[in-house]
Order: sequence, then structure tokens, then C-alpha cells
Amino acid sequence: MSKASFTIAYDGPALRDHSMDVRTLAPALMGFGQLIDATNAVLHKDSSQTKIHVKALEAGSFQVSFEVIQSFYEQVVSLFSGPEASAAANLLGILGFSVKDGIIGTGISVIFLIKWLRGRNPDNVKDLGSDMVRLQFGEEYYDIPLNTLRVLQSVPVRDALQKIIVDPLKQEGVEAFEVREKGRTILSVDRTEAVWFSKPELPDEVLVDVRLRGAFTILSLAFKEDNKWRLYDGANTISATIADEDFIRRVDASEASFSKGDVLICDVHLVQKRTDSGLKSEYTVEQVIEHIPGVRQIPLNFTP
Repeated sequence: MSKASFTIAYDGPALRDHSMDVRTLAPALMGFGQLIDATNAVLHKDSSQTKIHVKALEAGSFQVSFEVIQSFYEQVVSLFSGPEASAAANLLGILGFSVKDGIIGTGISVIFLIKWLRGRNPDNVKDLGSDMVRLQFGEEYYDIPLNTLRVLQSVPVRDALQKIIVDPLKQEGVEAFEVREKGRTILSVDRTEAVWFSKPELPDEVLVDVRLRGAFTILSLAFKEDNKWRLYDGANTISATIADEDFIRRVDASEASFSKGDVLICDVHLVQKRTDSGLKSEYTVEQVIEHIPGVRQIPLNFTP
């Protein structure tokens, strides 16, 4: 088992009486738990679990002390150079919660890097080997452990930092976030810097891009431009953009009419993307091959 402590504080005119609005504090406290869990998941995956305890609310601005308790399964050795006993301290060092001027050993903390990059992406990332990488922006560069880069790239980590730093500093009268050690501020983020800690917007990632032919019944149709039709393929309901201009022309000219049970045989373009809000599917009917009326007749075999 590994233990390490850190102390943070929020400062500003609204906190001079050492109190803080619970609606601001509660999400931030939850954010610390998320941050430690997310960082631990990047560094150790399933080999360890963490707990974070609030130790005390201390005097001075609005100051909170935490204790991180890290348990390893099967006595797994830390992924860092240190033994298991120092793993929790190393985790905090990578984040910037247990450092001096943003630096631990020869490494650079995640918070230090975010302040350096100022919301930008590095111009270049170079693999140096031996689990080290070089981040370069303009003429400046830093050589950092690969694990630090992985934590920096983690979406859950960045989401937690937004809850801890960005959201509280939006509140009137809250002007700074600080990490303190033995009463001394070792790292701070002021209101003008807080925007850099917002979770980056990720581009949509295309997972599937296919064209297929299928049969659909019409659940609802739309005659306004860009409105989507709701179609049913016998198992799923989809919302589809109709891109077949000739078919739309015939519908607008009342050359095509629809009744219950009609079936459209269509060529469909399906694009599935992973977005910040989850999986998103986009259907486009590129061509209506056939319109089959809903009224069916009993088939008979006629002799020529």
C-alpha cells in the first residue's frame, strides 16, 4: 500500500472568510477523485486501485488537504522507477500536486505542460526511446516520460481538471487555484490561465463508412428541406436524409404518393462516428431504387 498527501487552496475575495459555496466545492471535490482514478488508470490500468480522503479543511483562503491511498494487486511494482511505497507520490508528481516549480526529478508535470502549451497542441512529438518523448512548440521543447504524455492526453484526466480548476474559477470572487506544501505555494493557476485547462474539443472519429442496399417502410416523412425521414428496416428505426433529388422532385410534384405499408428499396450511405457525446450514426438515402406499394395481392401462377 502506498500513501501520499497534497493540499490545494482556492483564493480570492469571495473566500476571505474561509468558506466556499457548496455548489462550487462539491463538483470540484468529486473532480479530485475522478482525476486520481483516471491518472491511475492511465499509469497502472487494472493493477492497482486508489482511494482519496479529505483529511482536513485548514485555515487560509479555502484550503483542503487530501490523502491518496493506492493499493496494488499481487504486490505489483510501480511502473515508475520507484518502489510500490512511492507510487502514490509519483502519481501526484506527474500531475503537479507534489512538485517544486512544476518539476519532479528530470520530468515535467501535466499542469506545468498545460500552462506551457496555453491550450495549444505541440508542433511536434518525437519518440526518444527508453519511454521518453520530446514535446516541441516553436523553439522550446521539453523531454518528458511517455507516461506523463499519456496522462496529458487522457480525456477523463482533462475533464477532471476542468471541474477542479476551470469551473470554480468562473465563480465571482474566486481568482486562483493553488497547490501548497507545508504552507508554501508550489503551483498556482489564476483566472486568466484557467481557460487553458478546459477539456479540449475532440474531432469526431469515423468508425464505419459503408454503402448498403436495404428495404424500409416509412414511419414519417418530411417535406421541408434538410428534414429527415424516419424509416424502419424491420428491426431498427433510423432517421435518414433523402439525397435522391429525382425522388424528391417526384414527391414534390405529387408524382409519388405513399400509403401504410409501402416499402422503399434504397441505396444507403451509413457513417458512424465516435463523438464527445457518444456514438452517432448518420444515414443518407442516396438513391431510391424502387417504391413498392403496401397493398399486397395473393400471387397466382398464370399459364402462358
